[in-house]
Amino acid sequence: MAPITFFIAVLASMAMLLESTNGLSIPSFNKRATWWKPTAGMTWQIEISHELKDMSVDASAYDIDMFDTPATIINTLHSQRRYVICYFSAGTWENWRTDANSFAAADKGHKVGSWVGELWLNTSSPSVRNIMLKRLDLAKSKHCDAVDPDNTDAYDNTNGLGLTQQDSIDFVTFLANAAHARGMAVGLKNSGSIVSDRIVSLVDFAVNEQCVHYKECQHWTPFISANKPVLNIEYPSAGSATTQTTKAKYCNNPARAGFSTVLKKMSLDDWYMRC
Repeated sequence: MAPITFFIAVLASMAMLLESTNGLSIPSFNKRATWWKPTAGMTWQIEISHELKDMSVDASAYDIDMFDTPATIINTLHSQRRYVICYFSAGTWENWRTDANSFAAADKGHKVGSWVGELWLNTSSPSVRNIMLKRLDLAKSKHCDAVDPDNTDAYDNTNGLGLTQQDSIDFVTFLANAAHARGMAVGLKNSGSIVSDRIVSLVDFAVNEQCVHYKECQHWTPFISANKPVLNIEYPSAGSATTQTTKAKYCNNPARAGFSTVLKKMSLDDWYMRC
């Protein structure tokens, strides 16, 4: 065999070997992979109750539902020079998702509060993690700049699976490494009890719900110290959100200093006010 022919054959064999992973989606941790690194104080909008309808909000980033939003809308947001954060639930099973039948019964725990059709997942399960890798692949294929993996705080709920804070730390680490390997930023959703220097250095931003309301914003201030955004959502009482008094109650609270706070309805539709 000629030297050049042999060299080509060796390369082909190596490629086939790398592609063979015994059916598992194993992330390639490319040290040269780069991703968006947002900074504290950025403006944002979140609309995840359905396919994004309103793209007129003046915000540098949009947090949208990964499954419901077509790539064409993401491309439009990019053409408007906006970053796109793709939301999905990483820690719960939702019976309406297109991949719902992929989850084993043994990996499902207790019901998630009052949410219908939603159960906690065993995030330590190799099967669950493999499905999450496929979801990250979907986010990458849609050209998401970042992901917002929800429900990583099973330890703080009656999950029925014995999941602990350490399980959540391990899962967040897994998600962050896998997202970064795919060139996407990743956020920490709620999960204030596991915030540490390690977690802050690992993820790129935080998404928090109601820390002003619950008087617990101090958990997320390390992100601001690291110049990473805290994307804070507050849910005013129905009918009161449009008053300046209500807005001031949240926006003038010193506990959220440096946070990117929006006022939203619990449905997380297109209604929006920004501090």
